[in-house]
Amino acid sequence: MFLGCTKELSSVLKAIELLKTSIIERSLDEIIFQEAMSFAESDGLYLALIDKSSLEVKSEFSRSFPQEFKEDLLSVAKVKKFKNINLLKTLCKERNPLSDITLYDLDNPNSNFLTLVAFNNKRSNRTAPASYLIELVLPYLHKAQISRYQSDKTTRSPIQSLTNREKEVLDWISSGKTNGEIGMILGISQYTVKNHVAKILEKLNAPNRSAAMALTKELGFS
Repeated sequence: MFLGCTKELSSVLKAIELLKTSIIERSLDEIIFQEAMSFAESDGLYLALIDKSSLEVKSEFSRSFPQEFKEDLLSVAKVKKFKNINLLKTLCKERNPLSDITLYDLDNPNSNFLTLVAFNNKRSNRTAPASYLIELVLPYLHKAQISRYQSDKTTRSPIQSLTNREKEVLDWISSGKTNGEIGMILGISQYTVKNHVAKILEKLNAPNRSAAMALTKELGFS
Protein backbone atom coordinates (compact mmCIF):
# COMPACT_ATOMS: atom_id res chain seq x y z
CA MET A 1 0.00 0.00 0.00
CA PHE A 2 2.81 2.39 0.82
CA LEU A 3 5.40 1.28 -1.74
CA GLY A 4 5.37 4.75 -3.23
CA CYS A 5 6.25 6.55 -0.01
CA THR A 6 9.24 4.64 1.32
CA LYS A 7 11.12 7.88 2.03
CA GLU A 8 8.30 9.34 4.14
CA LEU A 9 7.80 6.18 6.17
CA SER A 10 11.54 5.82 6.71
CA SER A 11 11.60 9.36 8.11
CA VAL A 12 8.66 8.54 10.38
CA LEU A 13 10.41 5.44 11.74
CA LYS A 14 13.52 7.52 12.49
CA ALA A 15 11.33 10.10 14.20
CA ILE A 16 9.72 7.43 16.37
CA GLU A 17 13.11 6.09 17.48
CA LEU A 18 14.29 9.61 18.25
CA LEU A 19 11.16 10.34 20.27
CA LYS A 20 11.43 7.04 22.15
CA THR A 21 14.88 8.10 23.31
CA SER A 22 13.64 11.55 24.29
CA ILE A 23 10.86 9.94 26.36
CA ILE A 24 13.38 7.91 28.34
CA GLU A 25 15.83 10.79 28.71
CA ARG A 26 13.13 13.44 29.17
CA SER A 27 15.01 15.48 26.62
CA LEU A 28 12.47 16.78 24.09
CA ASP A 29 13.52 20.25 22.99
CA GLU A 30 13.28 22.48 19.93
CA ILE A 31 16.15 20.73 18.15
CA ILE A 32 14.74 17.22 18.69
CA PHE A 33 11.29 18.45 17.69
CA GLN A 34 12.62 19.91 14.45
CA GLU A 35 14.55 16.74 13.64
CA ALA A 36 11.69 14.40 14.52
CA MET A 37 9.24 16.37 12.38
CA SER A 38 11.53 16.72 9.37
CA PHE A 39 9.07 14.65 7.31
CA ALA A 40 6.33 17.26 7.78
CA GLU A 41 5.81 20.49 5.88
CA SER A 42 8.07 23.18 7.35
CA ASP A 43 5.36 25.86 7.29
CA GLY A 44 2.43 25.93 9.66
CA LEU A 45 3.31 23.27 12.23
CA TYR A 46 2.24 23.68 15.87
CA LEU A 47 2.40 21.19 18.75
CA ALA A 48 0.96 21.82 22.21
CA LEU A 49 0.54 19.85 25.43
CA ILE A 50 -2.72 20.88 27.12
CA ASP A 51 -3.72 20.33 30.74
CA LYS A 52 -7.24 18.86 30.61
CA SER A 53 -8.30 20.45 33.90
CA SER A 54 -7.13 24.02 33.39
CA LEU A 55 -7.04 23.87 29.55
CA GLU A 56 -3.69 25.67 29.78
CA VAL A 57 -0.80 25.06 27.39
CA LYS A 58 2.00 23.42 29.39
CA SER A 59 4.45 22.88 26.54
CA GLU A 60 4.56 23.96 22.91
CA PHE A 61 6.71 23.84 19.79
CA SER A 62 6.12 25.43 16.41
CA ARG A 63 7.55 25.93 12.95
CA SER A 64 6.43 29.04 11.07
CA PHE A 65 3.05 29.02 12.78
CA PRO A 66 1.49 32.53 12.97
CA GLN A 67 1.08 33.77 16.55
CA GLU A 68 -2.33 35.30 15.82
CA PHE A 69 -3.54 32.05 14.27
CA LYS A 70 -2.32 30.09 17.30
CA GLU A 71 -4.10 32.42 19.73
CA ASP A 72 -7.35 32.21 17.76
CA LEU A 73 -7.14 28.43 17.54
CA LEU A 74 -6.47 27.98 21.26
CA SER A 75 -9.17 30.49 22.18
CA VAL A 76 -11.84 28.62 20.23
CA ALA A 77 -10.55 25.27 21.46
CA LYS A 78 -10.80 26.37 25.11
CA VAL A 79 -14.31 27.72 24.68
CA LYS A 80 -15.38 24.40 23.19
CA LYS A 81 -13.18 22.52 25.68
CA PHE A 82 -11.46 20.80 22.75
CA LYS A 83 -14.61 18.75 22.13
CA ASN A 84 -15.52 20.05 18.67
CA ILE A 85 -12.60 19.02 16.48
CA ASN A 86 -14.61 19.64 13.29
CA LEU A 87 -14.96 23.29 14.26
CA LEU A 88 -11.20 23.50 14.83
CA LYS A 89 -10.55 21.87 11.45
CA THR A 90 -12.86 24.40 9.81
CA LEU A 91 -11.06 27.25 11.52
CA CYS A 92 -7.73 25.95 10.20
CA LYS A 93 -9.01 25.56 6.66
CA GLU A 94 -10.46 29.08 6.69
CA ARG A 95 -6.94 30.35 7.30
CA ASN A 96 -5.28 27.87 4.95
CA PRO A 97 -7.14 25.28 2.83
CA LEU A 98 -4.20 22.89 3.24
CA SER A 99 -4.01 23.05 7.02
CA ASP A 100 -5.50 20.51 9.41
CA ILE A 101 -5.58 19.63 13.11
CA THR A 102 -5.64 16.50 15.25
CA LEU A 103 -5.93 15.77 18.97
CA TYR A 104 -4.51 12.93 21.01
CA ASP A 105 -5.66 11.45 24.36
CA LEU A 106 -8.62 13.80 24.74
CA ASP A 107 -10.97 11.02 25.88
CA ASN A 108 -8.44 8.98 27.85
CA PRO A 109 -9.61 9.12 31.51
CA ASN A 110 -6.19 7.99 32.71
CA SER A 111 -4.35 10.94 31.19
CA ASN A 112 -4.26 14.48 32.56
CA PHE A 113 -3.07 15.90 29.27
CA LEU A 114 -4.00 16.03 25.60
CA THR A 115 -1.82 16.89 22.64
CA LEU A 116 -2.90 19.21 19.86
CA VAL A 117 -1.16 19.27 16.48
CA ALA A 118 -1.92 21.74 13.72
CA PHE A 119 -0.13 20.98 10.47
CA ASN A 120 0.07 21.64 6.76
CA ASN A 121 -0.93 19.03 4.19
CA LYS A 122 1.15 20.60 1.42
CA ARG A 123 3.47 17.59 1.18
CA SER A 124 0.62 15.10 1.22
CA ASN A 125 0.37 12.50 -1.51
CA ARG A 126 -2.32 9.93 -2.24
CA THR A 127 -0.45 7.01 -0.68
CA ALA A 128 0.83 8.71 2.47
CA PRO A 129 -1.12 11.84 3.44
CA ALA A 130 0.44 14.09 6.06
CA SER A 131 -2.44 13.33 8.44
CA TYR A 132 -1.53 9.61 8.33
CA LEU A 133 2.16 10.27 9.00
CA ILE A 134 1.33 12.65 11.85
CA GLU A 135 -0.93 10.03 13.45
CA LEU A 136 1.95 7.53 13.43
CA VAL A 137 4.24 9.73 15.51
CA LEU A 138 1.56 11.43 17.64
CA PRO A 139 1.59 8.92 20.56
CA TYR A 140 5.36 9.37 20.87
CA LEU A 141 5.16 13.15 20.62
CA HIS A 142 2.53 13.11 23.35
CA LYS A 143 4.61 10.96 25.70
CA ALA A 144 7.80 12.92 24.95
CA GLN A 145 6.05 16.19 25.84
CA ILE A 146 4.67 14.79 29.09
CA SER A 147 8.03 13.30 30.04
CA ARG A 148 9.84 16.60 29.49
CA TYR A 149 7.14 18.66 31.20
CA GLN A 150 7.11 16.46 34.29
CA SER A 151 10.91 16.58 34.42
CA ASP A 152 10.89 20.38 34.23
CA LYS A 153 8.14 20.56 36.85
CA THR A 154 10.20 18.44 39.25
CA THR A 155 13.28 20.57 38.63
CA ARG A 156 11.32 23.76 39.29
CA SER A 157 9.65 22.33 42.39
CA PRO A 158 10.31 24.32 45.58
CA ILE A 159 10.41 20.96 47.37
CA GLN A 160 13.87 20.48 45.86
CA SER A 161 15.10 23.32 48.11
CA LEU A 162 14.24 21.38 51.27
CA THR A 163 16.86 19.50 53.26
CA ASN A 164 16.50 15.74 53.71
CA ARG A 165 15.27 16.25 57.27
CA GLU A 166 12.74 18.87 56.15
CA LYS A 167 11.47 16.45 53.49
CA GLU A 168 11.05 13.81 56.22
CA VAL A 169 9.06 16.25 58.33
CA LEU A 170 6.98 17.30 55.31
CA ASP A 171 6.24 13.66 54.54
CA TRP A 172 4.86 13.16 58.05
CA ILE A 173 2.93 16.44 57.86
CA SER A 174 1.32 15.10 54.67
CA SER A 175 0.36 11.99 56.64
CA GLY A 176 -1.52 14.17 59.14
CA LYS A 177 0.93 13.85 62.04
CA THR A 178 1.22 16.56 64.71
CA ASN A 179 4.53 18.14 65.71
CA GLY A 180 4.60 16.00 68.84
CA GLU A 181 3.99 12.81 66.89
CA ILE A 182 6.63 13.72 64.30
CA GLY A 183 9.13 14.42 67.07
CA MET A 184 8.52 10.99 68.59
CA ILE A 185 8.84 9.26 65.20
CA LEU A 186 12.07 11.04 64.25
CA GLY A 187 13.55 11.09 67.76
CA ILE A 188 13.80 14.88 67.94
CA SER A 189 12.17 17.46 70.17
CA GLN A 190 8.82 19.04 69.41
CA TYR A 191 10.57 22.44 69.40
CA THR A 192 12.96 21.23 66.69
CA VAL A 193 10.04 19.93 64.65
CA LYS A 194 8.35 23.33 65.01
CA ASN A 195 11.45 25.02 63.61
CA HIS A 196 11.56 22.58 60.69
CA VAL A 197 7.90 23.24 59.95
CA ALA A 198 8.48 27.01 59.96
CA LYS A 199 11.36 26.66 57.46
CA ILE A 200 9.29 24.32 55.27
CA LEU A 201 6.39 26.77 55.11
CA GLU A 202 8.80 29.58 54.27
CA LYS A 203 10.53 27.66 51.48
CA LEU A 204 7.24 26.47 49.99
CA ASN A 205 5.68 29.93 50.38
CA ALA A 206 2.78 28.22 52.12
CA PRO A 207 0.74 30.11 54.77
CA ASN A 208 -0.02 27.00 56.83
CA ARG A 209 0.30 23.22 57.06
CA SER A 210 -2.85 22.63 55.02
CA ALA A 211 -1.47 24.72 52.16
CA ALA A 212 1.83 22.83 52.34
CA MET A 213 -0.04 19.51 52.19
CA ALA A 214 -2.01 20.69 49.15
CA LEU A 215 1.19 21.75 47.42
CA THR A 216 2.90 18.42 48.06
CA LYS A 217 -0.10 16.63 46.58
CA GLU A 218 -0.05 18.87 43.50
CA LEU A 219 3.68 18.28 42.98
CA GLY A 220 3.39 14.55 43.51
CA PHE A 221 5.66 14.53 46.60
CA SER A 222 5.60 11.36 48.65
